[in-house]
Amino acid sequence: MPKSTFFHLSEEKQLRLLEAASIEFSRVALKEASIANIVKLAEIPRGSFYQYFEDKEDLYYYYFDLLSQDRKSEITKCVQESDGDLFDGMENYFSKFALEVLSGPHAGFYKHFYMENDYRSMVRISPELQTIKKKSEKSQKKRHGHQLYNLIDRSKLKIADEKEFKMVMEILMNIAFTSIVEGYQKDDDSLKKDSNEIINDFKIKLNWIKNGLSK
Repeated sequence: MPKSTFFHLSEEKQLRLLEAASIEFSRVALKEASIANIVKLAEIPRGSFYQYFEDKEDLYYYYFDLLSQDRKSEITKCVQESDGDLFDGMENYFSKFALEVLSGPHAGFYKHFYMENDYRSMVRISPELQTIKKKSEKSQKKRHGHQLYNLIDRSKLKIADEKEFKMVMEILMNIAFTSIVEGYQKDDDSLKKDSNEIINDFKIKLNWIKNGLSK
């Protein structure tokens, strides 16, 4: 998270720094990103950068968090529109999500994110998979995963409790993660053309989980 001094900046300066982050993190992966390039694009002294963020990783994950703000509400919306059916909700969600990350305005950033990070990194930033330990019951109930658990129609799932629901979500998010990576492994020119194929492949995998592979 940014330091408090970042939030004391004017909105124009905040946006300028975030736009610089967008350009640099879309150009190269995090490990290759240059703070020098970011401060140059943002037109701020290098020393000022460290008044706002601990390091480039701090800025990177904050920027990703901003891009992901609508993700939780979109998953909730899709599940609600599917009358609590988790699989139908995830299918609808992925159809929108895949188009956004593969060919949307931030596709460059997402490409480096998905290609350079492994699934453990996704768990780190995925609110559906995180478990808050040694926190109050009130804090647990605020988690999106907990809210989603209460929203789904559990009569359609062979799960005993919220722990098993978390395991199911890990499987579903892993499928989504690998499906996106497979999409980015295609030629850039074919991403938009093949997005429907990527979405269809996800639906096939989702159906295997839903109905099983045994005849």
